[in-house]
Amino acid sequence: MVWVLVTAGVLVASLVTVVRELRDHVTLRRIRPTARELQAEIVDHRATRSGRPGAYFLTPVVRYVLDGRRYEAGVANASFGRPAEVGSAMTVLVSPDSPYSPMDPYGGLGATLRGALVTAVLSAALLVWGIATL
Repeated sequence: MVWVLVTAGVLVASLVTVVRELRDHVTLRRIRPTARELQAEIVDHRATRSGRPGAYFLTPVVRYVLDGRRYEAGVANASFGRPAEVGSAMTVLVSPDSPYSPMDPYGGLGATLRGALVTAVLSAALLVWGIATL
C-alpha cells in the first residue's frame, strides 16, 4: 500500500511539472510575435527547492532596459541546467505588456519536460501494476 501512495505522489509531482512546462511553452509562443529580444545581464540566481533533500533549482535573475526603463526579474521559463555566471549576458524575450516576465527564447520543450514525461509514464505504469497486485 505504501508503494502505491509513493508512486501516486511521484505521478502527481511529475504531472505538475509537465503542466508548468507546457504552460511556459504556450506563453512563449503567444508572446513571441510582439515581444522584444533584449540583451540582459545576469545579476543573481533565485534558488527554489527541488524534490531532493539539499538540492535546489537556480533561476537566473536578469537586469535589462525596455523603453528607457530598467527592470530586474527572474527568467520565467529558465531551464534548470548549469547556471550561467553572474555578470554574463543572456538574450531574453520581453513582452511590453508584461515587462517583469522575461523569457528565455531558447527555453522551449527541453530536458525538464522530457524528464517529467518519462517519470509520469513510468510512475503511471508502476501505479497501475501496484494497484493490480493489491
